[in-house]
Amino acid sequence: MPARMMLVFLLLALLAHPAPAAPTTRPVTREILANGLTVVVAESHATDVVTLNAWVKVGSRDETDELNGAAHFVEHLLFKGTRRRQVGEISREVESVGGQLNASTSFDYTQYYIVAASRFFDRILDIQADALMNSTVDPVEVDRERTVVLQELALIDDSPGRSAFTRLYSLLYPGHPYRRPVGGLPEIIRRLTRDQLFEFYRAHYGPSNVTLVIAGDVNTAETMARVRSVLGPWRHLVQGRAAAVAVPPPSEVRRAAVAQDVRVATILLGWIGADVRNPDHYALDVLVYVLGQGRGARLIRSLRDRQQLVQSVGASFGTSLDPGLFAISAVADPQQAGRVEQAILAELSVLRDQGVSADELNRAKTLIEMETLVDQQTSRGWASNLGFAATIAGLDYHETYLGRIRAVTAADVQRAAGRYLDPQRYALVLVQPRSP
Repeated sequence: MPARMMLVFLLLALLAHPAPAAPTTRPVTREILANGLTVVVAESHATDVVTLNAWVKVGSRDETDELNGAAHFVEHLLFKGTRRRQVGEISREVESVGGQLNASTSFDYTQYYIVAASRFFDRILDIQADALMNSTVDPVEVDRERTVVLQELALIDDSPGRSAFTRLYSLLYPGHPYRRPVGGLPEIIRRLTRDQLFEFYRAHYGPSNVTLVIAGDVNTAETMARVRSVLGPWRHLVQGRAAAVAVPPPSEVRRAAVAQDVRVATILLGWIGADVRNPDHYALDVLVYVLGQGRGARLIRSLRDRQQLVQSVGASFGTSLDPGLFAISAVADPQQAGRVEQAILAELSVLRDQGVSADELNRAKTLIEMETLVDQQTSRGWASNLGFAATIAGLDYHETYLGRIRAVTAADVQRAAGRYLDPQRYALVLVQPRSP
């Protein structure tokens, strides 16, 4: 799960997954306020910067088919006006202090962050609290942002890699919320009303559904006191999240082919992996690096360097509330697509039968650890790690992740490959050039 945070609304994260956190000597303080808000403060004085990161337990997983895309649409609107601030005022206020403001949506959460010099902490806390508690979901902005959202969806459709992942999820998760695109379907986005979006916001944005992470140049005691003062009075009950859902693997190979204006083929294979509560997900994280991350990974050495079948190849695994997607993607000459699929399956067969070497295992663990630690060198990365942990995996996840990775054995990796990467039960999406 190392260092790859989400961009736009997390369909890019279909190629990756959120960064975990790791053990650290930096103090981390957690408190659940009387209203249910979880507050996490990570004090560090390496720079005079602070990140304020709000994580909300709502994503496309929590939508209905009729509201698909509402979580991402609301993300676009949260900072577009409140009962205290007019449309455009929040972005101008953040810019006036040299700060940065952004957000993203995933299957399992929506998160918002503001990064600024620590001397402006009180100001950005007031902005974030105002947006969480008092967003108006302005009707005029709904129509403006609808155009922006539709443009983003068009970009997804035009990208072979992203559109392939969207199709892969629909193949592997036919009866599960993950089958729905995070950004929604264009026909649904076009008809979502302001009232529907405001009701969705009110149904999910309450203190018991939010984790507020503050990382950087702050005093922990003073910061906690300030958060209690600003957000402690927030009283708004919200509906609870549905329980995790099992996802059975396919009983056969499922295939889909898509023709686009491309010159090369994108070949994407996917399997149902483990959820974040299943200890197998640590072995699957290591397996990603054994197979398809870094120049020494098996698929890169075999398919790209030795056989020269592909232009690129890689692997990813999405850590999530429900069983996540383990994917292998490749870009190749369209005439080689069939050979690429068979070559990937052959490498998986060898790994399932013969396991991994000590060198492969150590290389994978080292890469995970280095990427994780590098990611945590900024207040933004550290806040992201802590927010993901508190929202998806449990408050202590950031403290135990690397220890659990170090404990993964070669037998664990081989067993995970055998359990999850079945050569007879997977989904494949092929994006290929249009016929002349």
